[in-house]
Amino acid sequence: MTLVIKQQLVSSRAKTYAGVNSAKYITIHETANTSAGANAQVHANLQTRGFSASWHWQVDDKQAIQSFPHNVRCWHAGDGRGAGNFESIGIEICVNKDGDFAKAVENAAKLTRKIMQDEGISIMNVVQHNAWSGKNCPTNLRNGSKGVNWADFLALVKGEESAKKEAPVKESPKKAVTQSEASPKKKSPKTALSVDGKWGKDTTRALQKALGTPVDGIISRQPRNSVTTALYGGTVSFGSGNGSPMVRALQRKVGAKADGKLGTETVRKLQTYLGTVRDGKLSRPSLVVKEMQRKLNNGSF
Repeated sequence: MTLVIKQQLVSSRAKTYAGVNSAKYITIHETANTSAGANAQVHANLQTRGFSASWHWQVDDKQAIQSFPHNVRCWHAGDGRGAGNFESIGIEICVNKDGDFAKAVENAAKLTRKIMQDEGISIMNVVQHNAWSGKNCPTNLRNGSKGVNWADFLALVKGEESAKKEAPVKESPKKAVTQSEASPKKKSPKTALSVDGKWGKDTTRALQKALGTPVDGIISRQPRNSVTTALYGGTVSFGSGNGSPMVRALQRKVGAKADGKLGTETVRKLQTYLGTVRDGKLSRPSLVVKEMQRKLNNGSF
C-alpha cells in the first residue's frame, strides 16, 4: 500500500537553528507519547502551535506529515550544534496506544527509503536518536518489545518485506550467547561498568566474559591503527600473529571478518549491530562504546 504523505509546514523558525542542514543522515525517533489519539496529525499540530522542540516528519499507521523542509536545522537530536541537529533529518514514529505500531514502523521505513532516494543518503547513515545523545530512543525499536526491532526496521527500509519473518534467523547469533549473557547480571555493583564511552580494561574484561573468551582485560596481538590507538588504559597488546580470541568472537557476533584484529570494518559492523552512527571510527570517548557498555551492564549485548 502506498504511503500517504502530507505537508503541514511550520512558518516560524523560532525552534530551529540558523544555517542550512546538509542532510547527511536520517535520525529515527519515537514520540514516547502513548496517549490515545497522539497520532501524526496531533504532533504536526503541536509543532504548528510552537512546541519546545522541532523535527522534520511525524509518521503513524496511516500517514506521514512533514513539518519542516529538509534544509532546516531542527531541534531533535539532543546534541546541540552537533551533526545530529545540523546534518540530519528527524523522523518521529508515533506510539499512541490506539495505533498500530508495526504499521507505523512500516510507514516510517517507506518514508525513510523515499528520503534516502530524494536526498542521496546511504542506509549506513540511517541512525537512532541514541547515536547522537545516548538517549534510549527509539525505545521500542531498540528493545524489540512490540515485536519489531531495529534490525527489522533497517530490513524494511531496504525493501525486505519479509523482515519480520526473517528476524528469528537474523537474531540467532544473539541467542547463541544466552549463557554468557547471564554473566553481567551476576556482577556486583562494584564491577558494573561506568557508561563513559571509554574502552579500557574493565570494558574489555566485561566483553571477554560476555563472549566466553579468556578474561584478562587485554586485547592481544593487535595492529597499531586508528581504532586500537583509541582504546584506553593499556588494554591493547600490539604485535603480529593471529589476533585476539575475544576480537574474533566479537567479529563473529557482529558479522565482521573474523581475523581477530580490530579495525574500521569491525567498528562499523559493531556500530551497525548497536544502531549507532556507522563511520568506522572510534572516538575518545565513543557513543558506540557507551552503547556497548550499557548492554554489557544489563546482559543484553
